[in-house]
Amino acid sequence: MRARKYLLAAIALLGSSVPFALSSPPAKANVLPPLGIIVRGHGNGHGRGMSQYGALGFATKLNYTWQDIINFYYGEGGRSLGALTAEEAATSMTVRLQELDGKQTAVVSDNASATWVGRGGSYGALIARRSGNNTYNVYASASATCGASSGTPSGFTQIATNATGPIEFATTNSGNATAAVPADLIGVCEPATSSYGARIRYYRGSVRATADSAGSQRSVNVVPIEWYLRGVVPRESPASWGDIAGGLGLHALRAQAVGARSYSVSENRYPYAKTCDTQDCQVYGGAALRYVGSSTVTNLEDSRTDQAIAETNGYVVRNSNGTIVRTEFTSSNGGRTAGGTFPVKVDQGDLLADSPNQSWTRLLSSAAVQAKYPTIGVLLSITTTHDGLGGDWNGYATSVAITGTAGTVTRTGWAFRGDWDLYAPWFETTPAAFIDPAAAPVGSILFVGDSVSESIASEFASIVTPAYPSMTYQACAGRGMAGADCLFTVSAPQLDLDGVGVVNALPAPAVAIIALGYNDDPATFESELSQMMSALSAKAVQRVIFVNMSTRSTSKAYARSNAALNSLAASNPSVTVLDWNGASSAANQWRWFDNTSVCCWVHLSTSGQAEFALFLRAQLDALRAQGLLPTTAPTASVIPGLPISKTTRGAMVTTVQKRLNTVLKLTRSKRLSTDGVYGRSTINAVKTFQKSVNLPITGKVDRATWDALGLGTRSDLAVFTVGSRHDSVKSVQRALAKVLRKKISATGIYTSTLANYVKTFQKRAKITVNGKVGPKTWTALMATAALA
Repeated sequence: MRARKYLLAAIALLGSSVPFALSSPPAKANVLPPLGIIVRGHGNGHGRGMSQYGALGFATKLNYTWQDIINFYYGEGGRSLGALTAEEAATSMTVRLQELDGKQTAVVSDNASATWVGRGGSYGALIARRSGNNTYNVYASASATCGASSGTPSGFTQIATNATGPIEFATTNSGNATAAVPADLIGVCEPATSSYGARIRYYRGSVRATADSAGSQRSVNVVPIEWYLRGVVPRESPASWGDIAGGLGLHALRAQAVGARSYSVSENRYPYAKTCDTQDCQVYGGAALRYVGSSTVTNLEDSRTDQAIAETNGYVVRNSNGTIVRTEFTSSNGGRTAGGTFPVKVDQGDLLADSPNQSWTRLLSSAAVQAKYPTIGVLLSITTTHDGLGGDWNGYATSVAITGTAGTVTRTGWAFRGDWDLYAPWFETTPAAFIDPAAAPVGSILFVGDSVSESIASEFASIVTPAYPSMTYQACAGRGMAGADCLFTVSAPQLDLDGVGVVNALPAPAVAIIALGYNDDPATFESELSQMMSALSAKAVQRVIFVNMSTRSTSKAYARSNAALNSLAASNPSVTVLDWNGASSAANQWRWFDNTSVCCWVHLSTSGQAEFALFLRAQLDALRAQGLLPTTAPTASVIPGLPISKTTRGAMVTTVQKRLNTVLKLTRSKRLSTDGVYGRSTINAVKTFQKSVNLPITGKVDRATWDALGLGTRSDLAVFTVGSRHDSVKSVQRALAKVLRKKISATGIYTSTLANYVKTFQKRAKITVNGKVGPKTWTALMATAALA
């Protein structure tokens, strides 16, 4: 009844947005290329089948038993819990150990009881090295030492030549349920990588040297299914979950044991092994691990997951026809299952579990997107379609179209996820807007920050600096307002100084943004703030912007520091405080902060880094819109096609001729022909007009003459059309050649072919498609070409 009641609620919820969603900025047409792509999503993994965090939420928040959880995720379509048959239970799992692919199989035994199964003898170490098609040379050592992963082993004795494979190694007790960890188990030597040193991983059962269909050597762990699960379940779901809510979390572990058991038995991946040991199949760590040369052993099994496995011993999910179901599972589905074999459902358990990646954000720079999909040219837009099955953005992404000046690349939602290593295929994409070309240009800006700001260096460079190009960015770990400089060595142009020192050392900016305080003592912060204001005042900085601190910290009372900032702003009209604390304080925004790499809920997660950069950009844009950022002299709007001289032809000449006829009152024989040809009579009329308004008499229509003719507000008349001739048409041709990746000659003549190229650009840039180049198309084209 509980499941049925919840299902009815789920059906109702599917038509609405999943709660807790982070709002995305509304999409708006922008003729300028975006600075990047904002990706916001839900979940971690493929979203199919059981959510591991969902199981935890159901168990600890809604009191679901493990049977309830299995029924929720897998129990429709005639599927139900069942038991393994004796034959199925007796079938061993065979697990490809992917780390050893292509390497010879080298094993050790801590108690020197390693054996070659079927051959007898006891050794400290054994190696099987492929010598031919299904043949191996076998080497042995009395001591428990790891041999090389390739080549003839040094210090080993060859005990067999061209022995027919597969070759299987075990220890005297590795097949016993009471085997001691790790002494009694068979250890596999894992060679060092760039990430870690040489290791020994211990397994229950035996280890087999075999080969794939192409003849490449493979190492396979052969182990009873229930023992195998002891190395799977704690890798898939944390054993500590078993302690949550007075032990209710054990139901999540039991559900995971059933899901993993069903999935494992239903697997049949390779001719030589049923499954593998990574997330390509399901994660399996074996029983224990230690580094070569170290006596410290990490036990990879856990009593809590062992208990969950034992209490669900032999249970699997079966179809109505009795076959075992391939019970997929995922870390978190974000609040809605993906569908497929198992139906789409709103997942209240996942929502209540409040997992770290239930919601996430990524920021992709345009440069990165263009490098990933080079055939698009310069990025112009991105459009994501969804499955239409409910939830935020109406579901999981099904396809993503990335459009640029040279074409469009379309990726499936799953492929786009893989391209960018996104957490899940449930996401939406929106462009990160270019700067508004009509916005007043802002004066020089100095940004001074600490490790929080340092962590967003790439995002800042992608989204903030291009909109405020007169930006000097200074950020380093450890920097305080006054007294504390960089913790680590920095390279130019970064300065190893405290905040006050940076301000004193650099030229005076028009705007200073100070994002400091996490490394300052709140008890002395007000005094240090006073030192900073003295330095800024001495530099005559016109606008001072402070970014306040998140008060999530568990180590310092940053609310006191924030109060000092607010007090300063209240008494000083040139000071602004950006409220990052308020913007990041919502309950679900804890995911923006990282409490693992350092501590204290100060540093940012990947999502937090993207959101902090977007926050800074939005706040600066708002200040600029309010006129609170000092500006430089505004530039005149662009009028392509000026100056007009004797070689010019086209619509702009016609506009000038018509205007001259009006302002000079030219009639009859003196009236200019409006033929678009800038001939002698038109030149003379221009000179007459220039003389009448006290402009230099040049006979050319420059910007001053164009404005004096009353055309300064008629940007719609500044346009290139078919038949136009002007040096600026060459700029159009060169720009189109770059962005469309076409061979276009710079002739300065606007032909019908060129008009078609312009239409192609306008269509891709989502500008009105008319084949004409006016100020709007000109601005977009030149900005895009600058990025090509």
